[in-house]
Amino acid sequence: MAGTIIIGGGAIGLSLAYHLASAGATDVQLLERNELASGTSWHAAGIVGPLRATPNMTRMAMYAGTLFPRLEEECGLSTGYRRTGGYWLAREPARMDELRRMASIGRHLGLNASIVMPGEVSFPGIERCGLAGALHVREDASVNPVDLCVAYARAARAKGVRIREGMQADRLLVEAGRLKGVALADGTELPADRVALCAGAWSGKLAGAAGVALPLQAVEHMYVVTEPMEGLPDPCPVLRDLDRGLYVKGDAGRLVIGGFEANAKCWDAFGPEGDRPFLELPEDWDQFMPFMEGALQLVPALAETGIQHFMNGPESFTHDTRPLVGQSPEGDGRFVAAGMNSVGVMSSAGIGRVLADWMIEGEAPADVWDVDVARADPLTAAAEHVETRMQEAVSDAFALRWPFRQPGAGRGLRRSALHDRWAAAGAEFGLTAGWERGLWYARDDSERSLPLSIGDQSWQEIVHREAAVMEHGTALVDLSPFGKFDVAGPDAPALMQHLATADVDVVPGRAVYTPLLNSRG
Repeated sequence: MAGTIIIGGGAIGLSLAYHLASAGATDVQLLERNELASGTSWHAAGIVGPLRATPNMTRMAMYAGTLFPRLEEECGLSTGYRRTGGYWLAREPARMDELRRMASIGRHLGLNASIVMPGEVSFPGIERCGLAGALHVREDASVNPVDLCVAYARAARAKGVRIREGMQADRLLVEAGRLKGVALADGTELPADRVALCAGAWSGKLAGAAGVALPLQAVEHMYVVTEPMEGLPDPCPVLRDLDRGLYVKGDAGRLVIGGFEANAKCWDAFGPEGDRPFLELPEDWDQFMPFMEGALQLVPALAETGIQHFMNGPESFTHDTRPLVGQSPEGDGRFVAAGMNSVGVMSSAGIGRVLADWMIEGEAPADVWDVDVARADPLTAAAEHVETRMQEAVSDAFALRWPFRQPGAGRGLRRSALHDRWAAAGAEFGLTAGWERGLWYARDDSERSLPLSIGDQSWQEIVHREAAVMEHGTALVDLSPFGKFDVAGPDAPALMQHLATADVDVVPGRAVYTPLLNSRG
């Protein structure tokens, strides 16, 4: 065995190193081209939110609340971890419906998550006019990103991990389709059986050269830090004004204000300043002003408070605002944990543990399809496409998760041979596995661009109409988006019976609708 190499010394890479060593892995090296945490981790806002949009993502995020205090005890260093509590604010009835659903997920998994009325939001000087209510999560917290990275590093080194700063990976060594190791910029070749790309915005080029599609893009991500303010509680709860796309958190008697905007500014991670550690980009008040104005409306006392620092740093976002984690489809030791969409520090605990287990056991320890890198269509990794997706992907971090919502930017990557005919027949298209697929067929303009809703959908009557045609007549269904596997040979029926939950040993010409299961069912 040639060991394991981790590329990237931020919170994700360091957490992975720590968890690999904790699980008994030996001969683990971490390569950082500059200094630890000098890429994007150092300027993270440090919010630790355990409640996410799905149960599986919440389970992963909740682990930080256990690990960070334990890490302090283990290595004797502070991470700055503190529980602050937090409020997810809603201004629209549909947002309140979403928060009720999230509260239910949180309570089911053991979090103290409750819906409160506007008057119950406890934050000094907050303007409650326009609020419909809020979700209160007592376990919301904050952490110091640099201190956390230092703690990860000390604990990992104590378990035998070799951390090497000033070591720039040039490419993955792949021969005849098999991973052999990593080549450094100085020509040195390091053998490895497993390599994990944890280099954030800088992972894409290394991955692409090794045949791994990573649809991620660096953008300019901004927040401001106010001058000290009187009357702030200690600790200060986190505010997420979701419908304005902004957050407010406390920081040693000051407030940090940031947000997630539409039409984010793309940044070239491989441009002239791409190699500079601890990079700060120029202030851009035009880009940031909508968040500042929203924060002034939310906390009017900010009008009497100065700005101490404007932080603008690179951050990587993915095409669908979900991380890219796991073993690449090539399946020969190439692993990824990148594209954290500004939540890398808070996600580092869960992502590090999941990927470490995956690398050691050879399969994911749980259902992590939400973040599985295998979902990435190679076409989505094209530079032009991911840049286009940044029109929406950054703002989607706080966008309301409407059921059946379809993306608007970056469409048309894959179309079936009959696409033009479907369009002529009135198809209203949506995305299925990257393909443009007719969701329903509009008879006139009144059946196009229908409004989104949480409950009954506005297209249901149209679909009922089409289902009746299928029931009583004949219909042609376009299966272009479906995966297709040709299983042949004398043992093909036995293999399919083993994988499928239904009986698939049927006469030729029949179709069977069934899941296919992995070894864990």
